Amino acid sequence: MKTFFILCVLFLNGHCFPTFNNQLDDSWSLFKHVFEKEYSSNEEEINRRHIWEENLSMIQKHNLESDIGMHKYTLEMNQFGDMTNAEFRKQMNGFKM
Repeated sequence: MKTFFILCVLFLNGHCFPTFNNQLDDSWSLFKHVFEKEYSSNEEEINRRHIWEENLSMIQKHNLESDIGMHKYTLEMNQFGDMTNAEFRKQMNGFKM
């Protein structure tokens, strides 16, 4: 029973806390510098970094698809890169984009 509990804790620890791609540390720092991003707590920065990495991955996937003709446009990171779609829509006063 004790072993099962320890395994459960280790499993949850590995899946509940976001892990980051350490190769993106410099890009994350550059993003924060260029767009003058500051976060009120370490927890907020961790959350924003997670969102930013997901958005960066989506942008890279889209641009690869664009390279092979699946899209007629490319995307790039901007000042909204650390926001979810819902947060972006709310900030833009609900206007559809």
